[in-house]
Amino acid sequence: MRHHVGLVGRLTGCALVLVLAVAACAGGDGAGGTAEPESSGREPVSREPTGAAEPAVVECGQPFRPPAAGEMTLTGRFPASVSADEPAVVGTVEVAGRQPVRGVALPRADVFLVRQGRVVTLPMAQDAVGARWDLAPGEVRSLPGEAPLVGCEPGGGAVPTGRYELYARTTVTTDDGAVLESYGGPWPIEVR
Repeated sequence: MRHHVGLVGRLTGCALVLVLAVAACAGGDGAGGTAEPESSGREPVSREPTGAAEPAVVECGQPFRPPAAGEMTLTGRFPASVSADEPAVVGTVEVAGRQPVRGVALPRADVFLVRQGRVVTLPMAQDAVGARWDLAPGEVRSLPGEAPLVGCEPGGGAVPTGRYELYARTTVTTDDGAVLESYGGPWPIEVR
């Protein structure tokens, strides 16, 4: 398990280096663009994280509490329930800036499930070029997001049916090199 978690961390670090390199080569205009909002009957839910002041850690089987509010507010549009036969729960995360945010971010939100206060699925790996962000205060950007319905513990079988909390994370590497990490959730979801 530690090997799997370490590998995910190294891959995430490599992806961030790649994103920064692409952003530097793009000369400011960057790759990608603003994602179009999804047309959905799902009701948006926005909640401020109310967790501890220290950084949040998304590690398989470990306790999870989101940090205090970040630079951005995340609003999730996810179904209230999903069949256990589905490979993932799919939705949209709307990101609104509290202050101007300029930088590069991956094109999808990191989404994961928590049950009884512990991380039970990890965000899907993203093998993609980062997108340029120039988010004004109050402006909203929509990102797709999906949480796998496969547990992160060794053996990685389907998550059991029941109630979970869904969280989303967005990380932006700003033009000055700072990393802005913001979380949204919890959004209740039932795997049936």
